[in-house]
Amino acid sequence: MLKKFKQLFSNKTTKFDFEEQTVSSEDRKFILRKATQKDAIQFMKIQETIYPIPVPWPIDIVQMEIDNKNALYLSLVEKDRVVAFIGVSLGDKKESHITNLAVDADYQNMGIGHLLLNQVFSYCRKREYQKMSLEVDVTNESALALYDAFGFKVRTVHKKYYFRNHHDAWEMMVDL
Repeated sequence: MLKKFKQLFSNKTTKFDFEEQTVSSEDRKFILRKATQKDAIQFMKIQETIYPIPVPWPIDIVQMEIDNKNALYLSLVEKDRVVAFIGVSLGDKKESHITNLAVDADYQNMGIGHLLLNQVFSYCRKREYQKMSLEVDVTNESALALYDAFGFKVRTVHKKYYFRNHHDAWEMMVDL
């Protein structure tokens, strides 16, 4: 009984499996797999190349999220190097929520953001999620263009949402 109780409230129980696969973008092959704790340092390096300091999420939060039983984090890997990642919260059975999407600066504008979003859309649709939401910095034009291409619409504005720069965020939603 105690073991079952601990499993219910442990963030380390695997709830959302993902089968590793080979994917490609612009004729480059990558491995897409479920993230591991070993990826956390590489996630931080990616964030440091694309965001101003301080990075959005410190390492302890990244590590906690990778192990979160109500989330799925995927790593896109080329030659043992994580070049992009995406996280999605799946705790609410009706609405999935993208928590993080980052592509290394050297790999941007190669369709990798599209690839990762397509994978997460497919994953969530197969599990009968009805909607997907996210927050995005209103000044992040490349992210806004990506989300617009996937049909995301602004649901609300969060004023001064980001602590590092006090930018507003748009909370966006799309029907799956």
